[in-house]
Amino acid sequence: MPAVLNNVWKWNRMSTKSSIKCRNTTEGQPGFHLYDDVTDAFCAQEGDPEPPVYLCLEGLQVHLETLPAGGATVTVTIPREMARVLGLLAAQ
Repeated sequence: MPAVLNNVWKWNRMSTKSSIKCRNTTEGQPGFHLYDDVTDAFCAQEGDPEPPVYLCLEGLQVHLETLPAGGATVTVTIPREMARVLGLLAAQ
């Protein structure tokens, strides 16, 4: 698929993501997308715990360690400015 058509398709397809907070990646700053997946709430039954939120981080260094018992540990190097924007650190 030509790059132009692929880019148009990428942005015009349907999504179940409902953005909470986002920022595009720039030359100086990494990007992020904090969102809900509307199908989580739609499929939930009464009495189920609150559905999760999802955080996509772009342009960051990560360390992924697979655990022998299953699952993984992920360490993400986040600039302090980005951590403040996400509410992980108090504003200065």
